[in-house]
Amino acid sequence: MFNATLADATELRNIIDTVSQIIDEGLFKVKQDGLELVAADRAMVAVVNFKLSSKAFESFACDADQSMGLNLITLLTILKRAGTGDKVTFSIDKNRLDVKMVSEMGAKRNFSLPLIDVRADDVPSIAQFEFPASALVDASMLKEGINDAGIVADSVLFELGDGLKMFAKGDTSHTELALAKGSVLLNEVQGQAAKSRFPIEYLRKILTASKFAEKTRIFLGNDYPMKMEFIGSNSTLSFVIAPRVAEE
Repeated sequence: MFNATLADATELRNIIDTVSQIIDEGLFKVKQDGLELVAADRAMVAVVNFKLSSKAFESFACDADQSMGLNLITLLTILKRAGTGDKVTFSIDKNRLDVKMVSEMGAKRNFSLPLIDVRADDVPSIAQFEFPASALVDASMLKEGINDAGIVADSVLFELGDGLKMFAKGDTSHTELALAKGSVLLNEVQGQAAKSRFPIEYLRKILTASKFAEKTRIFLGNDYPMKMEFIGSNSTLSFVIAPRVAEE
């Protein structure tokens, strides 16, 4: 049995909005302490790890661990129907997820979407990665740097050391963002110097998470995957993204 009610679905909606830009379906683990999703995109470029604590819910009941495969685009479309002040209740009924919305005025709406068969055995473990460098960065400024880089190139080089620098270079143009260590935009720089290049297409999608998290913690290595972690009030959303082959 699973039955849980959110007094405000905004945080969950924003998270699913970001995740659904990377993957279109996923296998959620329903546990007594909350929900969890680990999935990779079809190209195996990015791995998503999402956790929503049971504390985020007004009520949360789960008598046994279970899984539910969902189409994230459909789930997002339903969550977008929740208005301000609507309470949203989720429950599993056989092979379907029922979503009920109750407004402050008492109006009741019901949605039902099928549970689908989603394989989870192809998702690589993110626990295998060891990152020699990390930093806490203002998510909105990082998003601005990615948008700047997208003007001239399709990949961006991250360099973490005394500060954070982001470089992008096209045939005739280049752009650079520099953040000083210890500034309000760049906190807690740790570890050794490291740099890697990543595809802008994925970073743009990932950084839509700035809607619910002001800061992102990045973990970096040399020509190595990067982990980006966003912490919400009762949630954690992280991405591990594969590096782009070094370009001169």
